[in-house]
Amino acid sequence: MDYEFTFDELGRPVAKFSMGAEAIGRWFSEELGGDRQQMDQLVLLIEEIELGNMIDHQQSGQEFQLRLNKNEVEVVALALGLDVDEELPEETNLYDEESYAGCGLPDFKQALISWQSFVS
Repeated sequence: MDYEFTFDELGRPVAKFSMGAEAIGRWFSEELGGDRQQMDQLVLLIEEIELGNMIDHQQSGQEFQLRLNKNEVEVVALALGLDVDEELPEETNLYDEESYAGCGLPDFKQALISWQSFVS
């Protein structure tokens, strides 16, 4: 999983993750941002899961839900949970690459630690 951290024109940190992991980048940028306290708490939660003291963890933000367990991390846009009023035509696929992503817990932890360092 490749990623790059930059700042936007307003000085806010922005995370860009490789194709297939775009939702993780959006979660870092939009939900986590520069909130150092939340970053510290998340690292501690991951360590508790790694040690087997916790089975899993879920937290919802304004746009995304983060799901952690000992094997993987999922970032899911809350909008994906909404029902579509009309059925889509057969063979129609919705673009959701920026709405859902998953990765291994160790990869996510490394990205989180890199993000902590970047925004500090």
